[in-house]
Amino acid sequence: MRFNYSVIRNFRNFSGPELKTKWGPGINLILGSNGSGKTNLLESLSVLCGWGGFTRTQNILSWNVPARAEAFADVGGEESFKLSASIASRVSLRLNDKAISFTDLRLVIPSIIFLTGGVSLIDGSPSARRLFIDRLCALLVPPYAKRLADFKYVMRSRTALLRQRKSPAPTTEIFCKLGGWIMERRREVLEMLKGVMKQDKFEMKFLPELQTSGDEYLRRAIEESSARELHVMRPLVGPGYEELAITLRENSKPVSEALSRGQKRRLILYMITTAGKLTALKLKRKPILLFDDFTAELDAPGREWTYKKLIETGCQVFITAPEDPFGKKRSITRYHL
Repeated sequence: MRFNYSVIRNFRNFSGPELKTKWGPGINLILGSNGSGKTNLLESLSVLCGWGGFTRTQNILSWNVPARAEAFADVGGEESFKLSASIASRVSLRLNDKAISFTDLRLVIPSIIFLTGGVSLIDGSPSARRLFIDRLCALLVPPYAKRLADFKYVMRSRTALLRQRKSPAPTTEIFCKLGGWIMERRREVLEMLKGVMKQDKFEMKFLPELQTSGDEYLRRAIEESSARELHVMRPLVGPGYEELAITLRENSKPVSEALSRGQKRRLILYMITTAGKLTALKLKRKPILLFDDFTAELDAPGREWTYKKLIETGCQVFITAPEDPFGKKRSITRYHL
């Protein structure tokens, strides 16, 4: 899939009548100085892909005219359609003038996003790696996003009972069923991803490893941790405590310790482009790839390698950067803010 052009009105720092941008089918560079609105323009594409904004919805509204923001796009590729988003206290999406949900839109125009600080996918907290898999699960398993949201609600309810020094038993059944389902789907999608990877340098697996169903694992884990759970007044097991471990196959050393910063960026790009291949295989349409300041800290060979890998995907790609990281290559569309 690809954006042919997009239009935004009253979106963050863009408060003029409208900003219309024509995009190329391959690599699109969004260039400008700090504060010029590069990430804001990228965020508008995230909204139009069904992921919403990078922060709270209210933050999307124009800083000068905070009433309603709008975004529109003409989309082509495997399918052609008109897309619009109206943003106030919530986001309303329309496809060819018919309302569409975030979940359904992500199936129509799949995308994968890398934000500034995304190197934490390798050496940051476990939540960054869970988010990577959660977004991929949301693309490939349509019920996933809804069930993850339902589980978070149950998690908050269980936490509230524990903080009130009450028994969390009323939430245990649904906690185990939803949490176990999420844990199983994460592992299934990870195995799909590993099946597409054509290398054997790295090993990826979710910890703890499940010997039984996710439901059964959580029931046993809750029973074993029940006394401590009551003492600390919060749940101690579940999908929020999982770790996606990425290690070198030859010595089982964590890649966060074994790789340089540049090597970590290459691994991240490899993971994202592989996720793109898997998405294309499953959904029968190529995803759009969105990168915020990904080329920072890459040396010249690293930038050249990144360019070649992005071209090889055949996907439409958007990259924000303060200056052109790829030189004078003609196959790139450049938009200056």
